[in-house]
Amino acid sequence: MPLERCNMALSQTLDLIQLTDETLRGFSRRVFTSDELYHEVLGKLLGGNGRRGPSGIFLATEYADCACYRGRVYHLRHGQLIEGSDQITVDPGSSYAISLTSSEKAHEAVAVNWGKISGSVEEFQGFFHPEVVRAMEGPILNFVTCRISGDAPAIIVAFNYPGNATEYDADVLRSAAVLIGSLVAVSDRMRETESAFGYTIEALARACEAAEEDTGRHIVRVNRYAGALAANMGFNSAFVEDMSISAQMHDVGKIKIPNAILLKQGPLSPREAQLMRQHPAYGAEILGNSPRLKVAREIAWSHHENWDGTGYPKRLKGQRIPVAGRIVKVADVYDALRSRRSYKKPMTHEQALEVFRVGDNRINPHAHFDPEVLATFFKIEHMFEMIYDSSVPKIGMKRRKNGGNGGDTAGKDKLPG
Repeated sequence: MPLERCNMALSQTLDLIQLTDETLRGFSRRVFTSDELYHEVLGKLLGGNGRRGPSGIFLATEYADCACYRGRVYHLRHGQLIEGSDQITVDPGSSYAISLTSSEKAHEAVAVNWGKISGSVEEFQGFFHPEVVRAMEGPILNFVTCRISGDAPAIIVAFNYPGNATEYDADVLRSAAVLIGSLVAVSDRMRETESAFGYTIEALARACEAAEEDTGRHIVRVNRYAGALAANMGFNSAFVEDMSISAQMHDVGKIKIPNAILLKQGPLSPREAQLMRQHPAYGAEILGNSPRLKVAREIAWSHHENWDGTGYPKRLKGQRIPVAGRIVKVADVYDALRSRRSYKKPMTHEQALEVFRVGDNRINPHAHFDPEVLATFFKIEHMFEMIYDSSVPKIGMKRRKNGGNGGDTAGKDKLPG
């Protein structure tokens, strides 16, 4: 084996190792789909910049219902991975490359060159599915094939290495197959864990809202408002996703506030109001120091802070308030204005917009809200209306439209939300 070819194979292997490291670190922020992982690895294998690699790859998933494989041929064009074929269905018995993966050595990668098993290149083409041959845009001269094990078994066949396909190429493909199978399995488990995490914090959020009206719908709406604001402010997808699940934890501290205070019809006494203002601190205490709950914790303790420093519990001002809290403040106030509470009537969307424009006896929008968040709110206010209306029962919508002036924003010593 020439040293140059060995170095090329080593370079591909190092690329796969780097991809493994990046993917595992990325799982803390993102759960990959199988297709995404497949594409990442295929791009590394097909390579470029003069490194050794096949000219095409057939990747197919095993389907138990038809005892067949379905997949596509991929190529690399100008650094971009492209699909070189429509979906191809292959009977394992009709393809030599796939039948090799069913042998007793299926866990190994096998390299085959046309001259070793066939009298001519033309004859060699008969060992493959015709659509695969057509997708290769030229005669197949060699291949390496390997099985991908795991919950979703698959095969990967790499065609037309420069010169001959070698044992080094087989080792690289085998490494790629192990990488795909392992990372897909890890990603699936992470997705299950993430789903359980989401269900758990949603259950906690619902428990905190249980004593008040509109149980459950309020926290869903605040999540959606906050996600929409974050996305339209240009934040990356990881932060938007965090906001879309963490915003519902904004009032988690209310679980420590007596129902008699939460549901009181009249104004709160000074002592009751002081206790109510402790719920942001209680929320931060409940959520603790888990890195996964960092955004939720920031939201819990800062969503009642005001841009001008007049809020609570820490009287933070401007940029010192976490941006997650500034976003949720707008989302929470809008939903509070629109919602019926024990101490106030609901407002229409137009009435709520007026409060955000000029304020009322409790809200000074230009002093209380981050100007950038407020500007974004007005750009997408129609989305807020659609989110609210899509979650409110029609009977409630009718009552709201036929109601009076919407009532006082607070009606007692409670901030909206």
